Amino acid sequence: NADMLYERVKNDAKYALRSQEIEAFNCENRWRKRGISMVPLCYGHSYIYAAGSGAIVNVHGSDGSVTVFHGGCEIGQGIHTKVAQVVAMTLGCELQAIKVGESNTDVVPNMRFTGGSITSEVCCEAARRACLELNITLEPHRQFLRKKNQAAIEEQQNEGKELSPEEMNPEPSWVAVVAAANSLLGHQEKLSCTGIFAPTTNKYTTDVEGNPNGKPYHGDYFTFGAACSEVEVDILTGEMQTLRSDILFDVGKSINPGIDIGQIEGAFAWGIGYYLYEEPLVDAKGVDRTQGVWEYKPPLASEMPRELTVELLRENPGPAPIGVLGSKAVGEPPFMLAYSVLGAVKKAIAAARKDAGASPIFALPMPCTVDAVQQACAVSAKQMEC
Repeated sequence: NADMLYERVKNDAKYALRSQEIEAFNCENRWRKRGISMVPLCYGHSYIYAAGSGAIVNVHGSDGSVTVFHGGCEIGQGIHTKVAQVVAMTLGCELQAIKVGESNTDVVPNMRFTGGSITSEVCCEAARRACLELNITLEPHRQFLRKKNQAAIEEQQNEGKELSPEEMNPEPSWVAVVAAANSLLGHQEKLSCTGIFAPTTNKYTTDVEGNPNGKPYHGDYFTFGAACSEVEVDILTGEMQTLRSDILFDVGKSINPGIDIGQIEGAFAWGIGYYLYEEPLVDAKGVDRTQGVWEYKPPLASEMPRELTVELLRENPGPAPIGVLGSKAVGEPPFMLAYSVLGAVKKAIAAARKDAGASPIFALPMPCTVDAVQQACAVSAKQMEC
């Protein structure tokens, strides 16, 4: 849960020790201040936004290749890769044999929108269900080839031949199974199946008469996380630099840890921009004055933490209560962990205001831009007097 992750990050990031070091730094430096802050996260997910998205899996008997179409859009979140992994794992073929086609409503109808952080999960489950049907079709052929291979192995052993461990394995290859199931002038199985994932685990699903048939909750499960960030603020200019951020996130049993860690990093970077930099400005006539990055400031490499540590919870994360293959969604939730950066900036401002003799209570706009930080630090010309 969030409490456990919070305490884990607090201990690993040495929050107490660094807080003391920051206090000492602030006492010794008038025009540069530091702050450190922690944020826990409990984020609810609901399948309803993508539920009903389908997938079609086609197996080609000529070479064992597999083509998959699903109801999600690849927008950089790695949905194609995750779907391909689940298909390869379920069918028992090599990942290289999988090709994921582009989103196409002529092929997969009734697509739901890609969003809510759970479309990858829904499409993976839809594809998995299609593969389970294919496995039922392929199983008799797999069993026949297994018996045939075993008989051949026993025959060679009776002849006194020495066989390697690989040659002793009667399990047929994926290509052989598919070729046996569907080949020219041979057996003709239907090697194309569709799957759909439409769970009835939240309050939005209904029966054919429109009556609720799910559980009385908005969400299906929760993801948890925690983050600790340290920043340094130039009191005279308001410039901010994130010195270090530590993130721990629970995605259950990750389908692809590399993708999930990248999603966490990206969401955190997005959050830094949202909370501190990306301010849309409109003049009195309603004209957008933030056209282009000269006036509109998305976070760049210079705004990223100098030291960033992202870790997935590994100590007994356990399968999620409902998550596909024990995984949990990732995407939007880590965005909120970037508030740890803003919280640290607030503490640095508070330290500056204390030195200036200003009230500890102050207001900040959102986003908390450089000029807003500088103004909040209560710097005046009188403070520059020798």
